[in-house]
Amino acid sequence: MGFTWGDVKKGIFFDGHEREDVVEYRKQFLEFIHGLLPYMVEFNENGSIEPKEYPENCHVGGPGRRPVILITHDESIFSANDGRRQAWMKKNHVFLRPKGKGKGIMVSDFLLPWSRLNLLSLPKERQQELTSSGVPLEAAVLFEYGKEEGYWDGQRLLEQLKTRALPIASALYPGYEFLFLFDNATSHSVYTDDALRASKMNKGRGGRQPLLRDGWYRDGEEIVRQQMYDTEVDNATGNVKKIPKGIQKILEERQLWPSGKELLLECPKPRCEECQGRQNCKNCVKGTRCESCRRGKDHSGSCTARRVCDNCIRRKESCTCVRKQLCTQCEKRQKEGCEQCESLPAKCSSSG
Repeated sequence: MGFTWGDVKKGIFFDGHEREDVVEYRKQFLEFIHGLLPYMVEFNENGSIEPKEYPENCHVGGPGRRPVILITHDESIFSANDGRRQAWMKKNHVFLRPKGKGKGIMVSDFLLPWSRLNLLSLPKERQQELTSSGVPLEAAVLFEYGKEEGYWDGQRLLEQLKTRALPIASALYPGYEFLFLFDNATSHSVYTDDALRASKMNKGRGGRQPLLRDGWYRDGEEIVRQQMYDTEVDNATGNVKKIPKGIQKILEERQLWPSGKELLLECPKPRCEECQGRQNCKNCVKGTRCESCRRGKDHSGSCTARRVCDNCIRRKESCTCVRKQLCTQCEKRQKEGCEQCESLPAKCSSSG
């Protein structure tokens, strides 16, 4: 009937393992691990530590170097719409799945060279003693993710490391050092609130941007410390306020902002003349937000997508917002797109 039994493929995936920067980083990583091998603890299959002669300055619980135990991290995702890996498919046809993954469970765990990281290898009495003192029994975390519960990110992973993995590892192997290895994924990136990240800054001063710690730059041979905020006195209270400077002022202080020019923080994607003119279309009804919705939310209790608090209910009932309504031509262009706009180059970025 024209069907064949085969693997269900999602599409082409390029992992970038052989990019020049990735290859260079891999070399540095292997050199680092190779330098640690004399200090690395080796295990037998039953979990016992294999006898080994370490360098002279390396001792368990010593004041200098200590033997290093390697602990890796891994994750698995189980989604409601996980489908079969193989199916009957017609030639030149794609096996259709639901578009969304649906609700799912993220399993995040840490692994020793011989086992999962937990206290289950200890005698029951020792397990009870440690758990009663606040050490968790297992490092694994099961996290139900989705629009309601949120998603697994670097902050949650850091919390798991601090509250579960480290206490368990310290209880199992006191006096040792630990080397934790994670996948090089953007979801594992964690920064402090005051980290020097331009992506968190506005172009101008103030507004909703974090207060960053002091930066620095070179002026010839001199290193100049740069404060990332201005201070102002609040006339009402007399307190000193810290106001973030923003990207433009930071670059002006470094004499990097082109004088007499007004730069955009991000250039929009170019549009054809007709679409540019339609941005101020007179036939469309412009949306407006009412005064009630402009005010910040003040929850009267725990508020989720399934159950909203009383304040949110009253806020919704008193809402007088006017929704944006597109005219027939603008609605058609929004749905079907514009061939002329599609042929224009992509919007420029900081690298182009």
